[in-house]
Amino acid sequence: MAETAPSQTNSVLPSVLRDIRVLQAIGQIVFVILVLLIFSQLISTASTELRARNLTPNFAFLDLRAGFDISESPDWYTSNSKFGEAILVGIINTLRIVSIGLVLTTILGVLVGVLLLSSNYLIRTISRAYVELLRNTPLLVQIFVWYFIIFFSLPPVSEALTLPAEGVFFVSLRLPFYLLLYLFIRSLYLRKMPSDSPYRVGVQTAFLAAVVLIELAFYLHYHAPGWPLRYGSGQLSHPGFLAYAGLSALLIAAAWFAPSKWRALAFGLTIGQLVGGVLFYFGVIFDAAIRLELYPVAFLSIRGAAFPELLVTTRLAEWLAFLGLGVVLSIGMWVWFGRITENTGRTIPRELYVAATIIGFAVIGWLLVGIEPLPQTISVEQDGEMVVIPLDEAAAENLLTEEDLQQYSRTPLVVRMPEQNRFGRFVVGTEISPEYMALLLALVVYTSAFIAEIVRAGIQAVPHGQIEAARALGLNQRQLLSMVILPQALRVIVPPMGNQYLNLSKNSSLAVGIGFADIFTTSTTVMNQSGQTITGFLIVMTFYLTVSLFISAVMNWVNSRFQLVTR
Repeated sequence: MAETAPSQTNSVLPSVLRDIRVLQAIGQIVFVILVLLIFSQLISTASTELRARNLTPNFAFLDLRAGFDISESPDWYTSNSKFGEAILVGIINTLRIVSIGLVLTTILGVLVGVLLLSSNYLIRTISRAYVELLRNTPLLVQIFVWYFIIFFSLPPVSEALTLPAEGVFFVSLRLPFYLLLYLFIRSLYLRKMPSDSPYRVGVQTAFLAAVVLIELAFYLHYHAPGWPLRYGSGQLSHPGFLAYAGLSALLIAAAWFAPSKWRALAFGLTIGQLVGGVLFYFGVIFDAAIRLELYPVAFLSIRGAAFPELLVTTRLAEWLAFLGLGVVLSIGMWVWFGRITENTGRTIPRELYVAATIIGFAVIGWLLVGIEPLPQTISVEQDGEMVVIPLDEAAAENLLTEEDLQQYSRTPLVVRMPEQNRFGRFVVGTEISPEYMALLLALVVYTSAFIAEIVRAGIQAVPHGQIEAARALGLNQRQLLSMVILPQALRVIVPPMGNQYLNLSKNSSLAVGIGFADIFTTSTTVMNQSGQTITGFLIVMTFYLTVSLFISAVMNWVNSRFQLVTR
């Protein structure tokens, strides 16, 4: 029999190059080399052209004189500052927008998101219209609306709108008396009754009716000429009082024939108005008020807004020590009470104790730091000369400088109200430009519409059966929110909310549309004057990349805290 030799496959390529994994690696290496060659060629061409124009990319230009002013700049920046300092001012302004914007948009977005789930049709509809209108309108258009329509329609600074309006205001002392009386009745009688008890409904309705009638009678007493039933008359034979008493008796008798479910309410209204009328007519309820003089706190004009200035004094560090001690003790109380609740099941109002501890230490520290004695006299400048006068007299005549206030004030913080000179400029107070306010409001309102939808979706993602089960276990609304709804909703809310935070930080570059001096606007001016376009854009890109990575890192850490831990 003839033997057949085994067939052999002749191949030109070695076995290594026939491996698909090796071919994939070679292809990737070749692609990277081609990309690097293309980029190196582009960079070489750009460098040659820039070198020919004496515009070689470098960072030496940052030490050159800027030569331009910035409207939103600290006191240390002038036109003689350097380019690097101008870019630093832009970075500070951008961080002012982003940091405050993130806080405000979170608060507003969460509030609107909760209102989207309201059972009230009007509130739910208004919230839905708010979300749909804002998130479907371009952000730049909204910035222009805030800046060119809203803030440009404000009056000039000499006729600035004041909040509140300056004048005299009278506060009736009856209002705190009503509150204290109701709390006394509630703690002594009402809390022992069931919430649906007819007696409880009748007492509450009678109290409200009496208060309303007393205040209405006082209004007529002072504003209606010839009103017959005067305060404190007390004449039993007066025809008007007899008619009022007879009509009230008829109303009380008619309340007996009201349907059973409305009977307690009817008795409360009729008896309460009679009691209120008698107290007013016989002068049993007092008529006293406190005279308050109101001074403007905020000024709104076409040049922006002016708010009170917060001045830090030398006693702040001592007060912060007391406040820090209160915070440390409150954290210990929170952990300790939490363990007691877990071990025993006894509910302890931790929030109340923690808030009382922090507020108590803050108040005690505020009072104690002001005990230190102050010098009796001080040297001040008066009529171009330095004179020694009593400290109280210098403070009364507004002769103390800002440094004097910081050193000789008894409080850790001093609030200085806005003051205008004869030219309308504010010499005291914190001024905010209309560009800053327009950009901040537009970013906050626009981003809050997206956050509201995220919050709504997160809350609705919690299965309704778990909410019903928690209520069946006897959890109150606060426990239901903190133990069942929020822990599960935050797992859905946090990741997309981080994306909105990133969008807010990057959308702040639209400030160039209204001339706000953020990092992009100041860097553009620097690039136009220095010619260092590549270096300028590299600085801008690096800044936004750093901010985005920081926000992402924080949100990833927060997200990890709310995720389920599994094995």
